[in-house]
Amino acid sequence: MRRRSLTGPLILLIIGGLFLWHNLHPEAPIFDIVAQYWPFLLIGWGLLRLMEVAFWRDARHGGFTGGEIVLVILVCMAGSLTWAARQNGMLFHINNGLDWWGAQFDYPVSATAPAANVKRIVFENPRGNIRVTGADVKDITVSGHKTIRAYAREEADRTNGNTPVEIIPQGDRLLIRTNQDHTPDRQQISDELDVTVPRSLAVEARGHNGDFDISDVGGDVELASDKGDVRLARVGGNVRLDMAKSDLIRAVDMKGRLDVQGRGSDIELENIDGQVTISGAYNGNLDFKKLSKPLQFEGTRNTELNVAAVPGHISMDLSEFNGTDLVGPVRLVANSRDVRIEQFTQSLELETARGDVELHPGHVPLASIEARAGSGRIELVLPDKASFQLDATAQRGEAVNDYGSQLRQESDGRSATIKGRVGDGPTIHITTERGSISVRKEGSTPSEDSGTAVGDKPEKQLKDHKLEKQLKDLKETEIKLW
Repeated sequence: MRRRSLTGPLILLIIGGLFLWHNLHPEAPIFDIVAQYWPFLLIGWGLLRLMEVAFWRDARHGGFTGGEIVLVILVCMAGSLTWAARQNGMLFHINNGLDWWGAQFDYPVSATAPAANVKRIVFENPRGNIRVTGADVKDITVSGHKTIRAYAREEADRTNGNTPVEIIPQGDRLLIRTNQDHTPDRQQISDELDVTVPRSLAVEARGHNGDFDISDVGGDVELASDKGDVRLARVGGNVRLDMAKSDLIRAVDMKGRLDVQGRGSDIELENIDGQVTISGAYNGNLDFKKLSKPLQFEGTRNTELNVAAVPGHISMDLSEFNGTDLVGPVRLVANSRDVRIEQFTQSLELETARGDVELHPGHVPLASIEARAGSGRIELVLPDKASFQLDATAQRGEAVNDYGSQLRQESDGRSATIKGRVGDGPTIHITTERGSISVRKEGSTPSEDSGTAVGDKPEKQLKDHKLEKQLKDLKETEIKLW
């Protein structure tokens, strides 16, 4: 009779013993032990097989069975994954399941320093949110809390002692350092700082992951982060933001210049006195209100916007652009968006690959307009007493003139044009490759059958013509019968 191997039962005994030990001693670091010492299971298994071969002298026990080979592979895979998880900070509780970075421990943060002769405050806080508030104070006060994720309270206490929040004078600068680089690799730390400073100070901060909230400061603000949101309010100096990834950038009541670069989603700007420059991939909702100086935006997907000032409002996303009360010259490269612009001055240069366009200049005298579209409808609504020279061409489409007899329509093959001069005003040049063009007066409604593309009768007109011919033929037939 074939002897059976002792390896399987012994492995079951070892695993059962580990579970029993954990039940009797829940605080025991079973996950740590298994992750670090699992290769001993293979070593012990190999020794048992050698002993079986040596004592039983049975050739049939000289190798591994197919099931044992599969089990060895599974053990190696499970052990390697457990080791990798431990190195990256994952902790396993038999009763509570997986817990990344261990348990969470919180510690208060507090520090104070005089602000005499200090002009700039600098933060070194790789992880965590920073809120800075300017006030009529003479000292710099830091409060908040620190969060440490570790395997045990003793480890967290040790890390807390090694990562104090320090305030270090550096000439006219004051450095606030959280010393997070002293944290062990198997732990995670973040500092939530709430700082009160004199209003006149400038603020500089760089972080890896965390939000910034800056308000009521009179100096410059310079912020950089790999991931985080920014909220600014009542800042007197210039602001520069370098955000690798952000969900929201909001700035309200700014006196100086604002420069933004990076990647993210939403941007909300309101009541900015200085020039605004935005460069990067911001693909959410962009909202601009009351910008006194030029706005320059360079985004992805061939999007470009330049406006001399925005007393009104601009709202744009990946599909639409809406602008009201804009001071030109205005230049917009919208790529694939529906565009609606109302009440703009000076000049407008518009280029879009796809999408409908509605232009309502509103003001008299008119702004000069240069609009080009790849495909889509272009509608131009002009004030009643406006003076202008119009040259509109639909290369493959129809042209509808609802303005009046002062403008004339022409056709040349598949293209249609509307041209004319009304008074002595600026030139309006509109071109669409595939689409329609309509021109009408402000306050009027588009007609259904007037101003059709010359050379192509509309469907309604063709039906009416066909019906009249049928009635005429019917009457002639009746006369012949009588």
